[in-house]
Amino acid sequence: MAEPILEVKDLVKHYPLTQGVLFKKQVGAVKAVDGISFELAKGETLGIVGESGCGKSTLAKVLMNLERATSGQVLFKGEDISTLQGSALKAVRRNIQMVFQDPYTSLNPRMTVGDIIGEPFEIHPE
Repeated sequence: MAEPILEVKDLVKHYPLTQGVLFKKQVGAVKAVDGISFELAKGETLGIVGESGCGKSTLAKVLMNLERATSGQVLFKGEDISTLQGSALKAVRRNIQMVFQDPYTSLNPRMTVGDIIGEPFEIHPE
């Protein structure tokens, strides 16, 4: 197999459940993503499919560093994306594309599927 361009190692994202208004106390956690690991080589495509509420969008947000992981690592070209900021993070985000599960907000009905898939390559030809 080719050298992975994206490596995800034991990725976890939990949201705390709290109780109380003034003195909040954590009483549990929602386990949105719990121990995901995979590798993706250059040129490969990954589709994340599952029922509503299973953590697909949360996983995508953590992969883009839009949300911080509770634990685990996301490496893009060998670099931990959680340490990136500014232009370095922007450059990584340009190389990763998310298409969210709601087709009415993520897909333009005036474009063909081929045009939608090809659009990122027109914007970022490298």
